Amino acid sequence: MLIKQLPEDFAVEELIRLELNENGEQTYFWLTKRNWTTGKAISTIAQRCHTSMRRFKFAGNKDRNAVTKQAVSAFKISPEQLKRIMIKDIEINIIGKGNTPISLGTLSGNKFTIIVRDLKAKVNSKKLAKIKSVGFPNYFGEQRFGYGNTHLVGKEILKGNLENAVKLIITYSEGSNNDTKIAKEFALKNWGDWRAIIVKFPNYMDLEKAVLNWLIQNPTDFGGALRIIPKTMRRMYIHAYQSGIWNKALEKCLDKIKGNPELPIPGTDTKLGNDVFSKAIKSALKREKIILDDFSSKRIPELASVFSLEKGAYATELIKYLFG
Repeated sequence: MLIKQLPEDFAVEELIRLELNENGEQTYFWLTKRNWTTGKAISTIAQRCHTSMRRFKFAGNKDRNAVTKQAVSAFKISPEQLKRIMIKDIEINIIGKGNTPISLGTLSGNKFTIIVRDLKAKVNSKKLAKIKSVGFPNYFGEQRFGYGNTHLVGKEILKGNLENAVKLIITYSEGSNNDTKIAKEFALKNWGDWRAIIVKFPNYMDLEKAVLNWLIQNPTDFGGALRIIPKTMRRMYIHAYQSGIWNKALEKCLDKIKGNPELPIPGTDTKLGNDVFSKAIKSALKREKIILDDFSSKRIPELASVFSLEKGAYATELIKYLFG
């Protein structure tokens, strides 16, 4: 079984609820992208608008290796300005205007169109019947984890190792193109020499350059450097780490779970009992040397209120379960 061999093999379109108002300050548009992460696409659009990406809001991250269509709001940016933007593998279509920024509450679901290649087996009829009756184990899918080291950044933030978190963001180079890899390897070898490092980073690496500019002015303020990153992206670091812990716990005890329960994601307010899943979460956290109180993120308190399970199912996980 092969999935996601081509971006066109995996198409997802958001189903949304919006109230339009032609006098509103928010411009809503459909962002259709191919081979782009949501964060990088929004960052690039913001650059073309000569504004901060903080003006842009969306309901959630969509896969990079896919063709995805999602709603985005842009605060005090005109439809005409957005219509003029031309970026390879990105399409912008105006929906209208309104008063409320796009958020998770805007999203009512996702519509998936998926091509499965090299399928040697038929649909597992027993699994299909089980899905119809009680659902399937809804592991967090890869878009929850963002870039390759996102969960590691989250762990360092939770442990209070803010310099390590920033270092991972600036120096992690796995899967990068040549220019990016050269810049990040230079940063690793010359860590702390912010002025020398920033010169090596191409202009399109705007997030890293924004962090480095902060460090040039505030050489040891790594908490401030992290706050330069938009809150939605900072949240992703924590969410990715939480999701990894949750996936590991579910994998350990899946055969022992009966029915179709909602399982808690680890966070400050999570109440863990003596059930099999709670025990698996406790075991996973112990191996990671993390306690639930760490999720309060005292060094970056504005992240403390975001630890809740987002709605939604991950289509790739359903396909893997059904055909695996």
